[in-house]
Amino acid sequence: MIKVNLLKDHTVTVHRKQQTIEAPKISRIGFVYIAAVVATIAILGYTWVSSGNALVRARAENQRLERELKEVEDLRRQFVELERKKQESQSRIDIIEKLLESQKGPVELMNAVIQAVPESRNIWLTSLEQTAGGVKVKGETRIPEVLPDFMKDLERSGIFASVDIEVVERRDEISNFSILCANKQ
Repeated sequence: MIKVNLLKDHTVTVHRKQQTIEAPKISRIGFVYIAAVVATIAILGYTWVSSGNALVRARAENQRLERELKEVEDLRRQFVELERKKQESQSRIDIIEKLLESQKGPVELMNAVIQAVPESRNIWLTSLEQTAGGVKVKGETRIPEVLPDFMKDLERSGIFASVDIEVVERRDEISNFSILCANKQ
């Protein structure tokens, strides 16, 4: 049986021990482990943020390059079109130059023949035919004596190597003639 004294006895003093709760002590290894985890989380966070920024920059650069590529393609198409137009223009210029050169000979020939016609205008030219070796001049005159002067003037023009009379036919008051003019080689 247990006896309990409920009366207060002043003679006995009870000392109680105070309990203090102490925080657990972290060892050095634990501290290093926690520091490593925090550093790893910080590095991963920085990498994630910087890779996100790099991705945004890469997308912006890609869009810029695509715009530039479109501009370059437009410029290339314009260049091709301009080159085509340039070639067309050049071919037209070449054709015109050939036509001008081919006209130069007949124009010089006509000028030489016109200047060789005597001032008395007693000669009428009926045809001017260009042949492989030269020119055949046909005409009429009332005064056949002007033909030698006409032939001399044709020779003096410098276009022909020689001038020879082919035919002179007299009909009534008019004489028909034909003169052969040889080209210079």
